[in-house]
Amino acid sequence: MRHVLVDSDCGVDDALALAFLVRSADVELAGVTTTWGNCTAEEAAANARYVLDIVEATHIPIASGSQPHASWRRGDAHGPDGLGGTEAPRPQWAGSTDAVEMIVRFARDHPGEGEMLCIGPLTNLSAALTLEPRLPELLKRIVIMGGHGASTSEWLRQVGDTNTRHDPAASQHVAASELPALWIGIDVTRTVLLTSDDFGAEEASRILRRVHQDYGVSRGASYGYDPQKDWRVPAHDGVTASCLVDAVAAGLATASGRLGVTDSYGAGPVVRVVGPGPHHFATGIDSTAVRMMLRRGSQ
Repeated sequence: MRHVLVDSDCGVDDALALAFLVRSADVELAGVTTTWGNCTAEEAAANARYVLDIVEATHIPIASGSQPHASWRRGDAHGPDGLGGTEAPRPQWAGSTDAVEMIVRFARDHPGEGEMLCIGPLTNLSAALTLEPRLPELLKRIVIMGGHGASTSEWLRQVGDTNTRHDPAASQHVAASELPALWIGIDVTRTVLLTSDDFGAEEASRILRRVHQDYGVSRGASYGYDPQKDWRVPAHDGVTASCLVDAVAAGLATASGRLGVTDSYGAGPVVRVVGPGPHHFATGIDSTAVRMMLRRGSQ
C-alpha cells in the first residue's frame, strides 16, 4: 500500500482530486494539509473535511496551515468559499492547525516510502523543508501541480500560474531544492476537460457535479467553449492526482531539468525549466485515458 499526503488549497478541482485518491485501490490517503490560495487555509480544511465525509473517508486527519500573504485577494473562479458557494456553509474550522508539522511527521513516519501531492501554493512544503532539511531524503516522491514546464504558449502567458503567483518565494525554494519533485504544469493539465456526463448518479457524485458546474461556466472564455451551450471544467488537480496514482495509465511523459521561478510571463511569476537539473516535469499525458481515470473516480 502506498502512503500519500495531500497539501491542498481545497477548491473545486482539489475536491475531485481528493475523491479520486480515496477511491484509488492501492493508495492510503494518510492525511490532508491545507494552505491558502483558492480560499483561506481554514476554509480549505473545512472543505476537505466536507469532501472526505461525503466519500465516507471520515477517518482521514486534516490540518490547516499557512495564512494568506497580505497581497492575497480571493478570486471568483472557486466562489466565495472555495467550493463555488453551492453547498451549505461548513462549520468554522476548529481542528488541527499544525500542517507543517504534519508534513514532517509523515515524512519521518514513512522514510523512503511517503509520497506527497501538492495542489496549492507551496507555502507549507517550503516551511516543512526549512523545519526538516532531510525532507529530500525522507520522501520518495512529490508531485506538484504548478508551472509551465518548457512551454511558451501565448495562452499560458495570459493565464499565468496561480499556485506560483500566490507564493513565488516558496515555489523558488522548492524548485531550488533536491526534493524528488515532479511538476505537472498547467500546459499539461489544461488538456483534460470534464463535462456533466463524467460525474455519476450517487449522492457524492451529484455534489461533485454541482460544485464543478459554476467553475466550469466561469472558465468558458479562457478555455474556448460556450458555457451557455454546455459547461466543461478543467481538472487540473485531478489530472495531477492521476499522474501520481498511475503514471503509466495516464500516459505521462516527462523530461528532467532544473526549474525556477521566472517573471517572463504577463500574468506574473511562473515555474519554468531554466537549465539541467534533478527535477522532472510533465511534457504530455494521454488526455482521454486520464479523463476515463477521473471519470471512474467521480462515479
